[in-house]
Amino acid sequence: MERNVIFGLGMVGKQALRELGKENVAYFISNSSDKWGKMFADIPVISLEIYISLNQTYHVVIASNYVDSMILQLKELGITNYSIFKDPSTRRVYETDELIFNQYETKPEASSELEWNSSRTLQYRIENVRAAVKLIQAEDLPLFTSVEVETINRCNGICSFCPINSKVDPREKKIMSKEMFKSIVDQLAALHYSGRFSAFSNNEPLLDDRIVEFHQYARKQLPQAKFHLYTNGTLLTLDKFRALVEVLDELIIDNYQQDLKLIDPCKEIEKYCEIHKDLKKKVTILLRKPHEILTSRGGNAPNRTQIKDYSEEPCVLPFRQLVIRPDGKISLCCNDALGEHTLGDLTKESICDVWFGETYKKVRESLRQGRKYFGKCKYCDTFNVY
Repeated sequence: MERNVIFGLGMVGKQALRELGKENVAYFISNSSDKWGKMFADIPVISLEIYISLNQTYHVVIASNYVDSMILQLKELGITNYSIFKDPSTRRVYETDELIFNQYETKPEASSELEWNSSRTLQYRIENVRAAVKLIQAEDLPLFTSVEVETINRCNGICSFCPINSKVDPREKKIMSKEMFKSIVDQLAALHYSGRFSAFSNNEPLLDDRIVEFHQYARKQLPQAKFHLYTNGTLLTLDKFRALVEVLDELIIDNYQQDLKLIDPCKEIEKYCEIHKDLKKKVTILLRKPHEILTSRGGNAPNRTQIKDYSEEPCVLPFRQLVIRPDGKISLCCNDALGEHTLGDLTKESICDVWFGETYKKVRESLRQGRKYFGKCKYCDTFNVY
């Protein structure tokens, strides 16, 4: 096997090392100068400049959440001998075998909005979105790589950072018809869709009693797609859990508890997974706080007041993400929680007609140039690529 260098020191880098085997990895590459010359998992960490001085004798494996910015870096340096370890659009969101994952141990919560606005992580994400937009060629628009289907527009959570928590949700209640859901899935099947499929968006999916049935239908029709589901777990029973994990590639249970203690359904699932250890490869109980500072969600987050202006920054979500509301309307993106923007209507148009249509085209061109050119996007500090 060709020897490799892994570009990325995080969770995905560790996963790449496990799968490639330590004997097949010569170095890790990092963009952080404070890591150069040190060891990571007993392997030396070097810079891209040092890698180039080695005459590119090793294959570069990009293993990170910041794939786009890394690809752009390599291309600008003339490095072509690289590959991506599990593209973010198809791999697990949390590449870990830990059943209970405390994200605050590796990424402490922001103590203030000022700290959030100036964080290094936010800057990395901004640079990654810039790179993603730069890499996309307008004349060769790819199909979306992420689909979110909201079958019911309700949540039973009370998270202070969410504009549609159960205390403030202004939306008219809507439930997707079974016919609409099947039509969406069947259209994706005709496209041989192989990206990420999520039967949720800005909602709690288990409020829909048909959610298991819907997943079973979609899994049968979309054998190549990667099925992901987020839930707050409050409505999970062992029967629903077992049925869902049979068809999902990844189940993430957001265990919302301010003191990071497990809620009762998660305690039960933890016991079950300790017996059925293979489930740890697809189930993550994520410890979350219902009250913390997160993204502004397009300026709609109830607990955000000190919001920066991101007018000059582009957005890549309209190039990669399709978000469908219960009535078949297409939202701008996952941060359009209130459905303030409608880019198409699947009761009148096909998915392809909407995705490649004039409305989407105009939105993409606007957001390619900067967030000031569309709606309240300039107040949005969500810099995701899927």
